[in-house]
Amino acid sequence: MFDAAIIAAAQRVEHYQMAGYGTARSITQHLGYGEAVRLLQRTLDEEKEADHKLTEIAESQVNIHALL
Repeated sequence: MFDAAIIAAAQRVEHYQMAGYGTARSITQHLGYGEAVRLLQRTLDEEKEADHKLTEIAESQVNIHALL
């Protein structure tokens, strides 16, 4: 159960980070800062991948054990 709570907290952090990077990317895109857009998109993609990995771990292992 403790591991499931840690993953849930980590995913909340990831979601806040994705929101922040997505917003920053959109603003820089409107301002025409192409290189900054690319860097922010790469960071946003990394955050999405981290969130996806946390979901995989939770669904394949941690959540199952938390129910026992």
